[in-house]
Amino acid sequence: MQFIGSGILTQCCHLRAMAGNLRDLKVWQEAVALGADVVRACKQGARRETKIVTDQIMLTALNAAGAIADGYGRYTAPEQRQLYRTAKRELLRLETQLAIARQADLLPAQTHADLATRIQSVTRLLGGYLVYLERQLNPETATAGSSS
Repeated sequence: MQFIGSGILTQCCHLRAMAGNLRDLKVWQEAVALGADVVRACKQGARRETKIVTDQIMLTALNAAGAIADGYGRYTAPEQRQLYRTAKRELLRLETQLAIARQADLLPAQTHADLATRIQSVTRLLGGYLVYLERQLNPETATAGSSS
């Protein structure tokens, strides 16, 4: 237990590292690769009249990878969980924005399908990290769940 500056008593969870460093983290590697693919796809079809849409899509992809990096840099499970959940929301937002771009014929069908597959892969990896964090936060739930 530890006291936070406001005097509120909270439990501090120290985590074992999921990877030696950020570059070793598989979910980060995949999110960065996804972001690069999104930027390349948007850059190819970017026109003046669609710049706002493509810029927003690229920013969302960057935000997803950035939230994963920020989460990795946090020292407690609750902080990490919050940022990994943010990354998951950004991935859902990215999937929606790409679907809109596809419907508006700003993105070829095959490119959209490829990016959607990559998003699902990153989302699954992120889900695994969230399960890991939940087990760190609730060890009694993890042991009860494994005995049933």
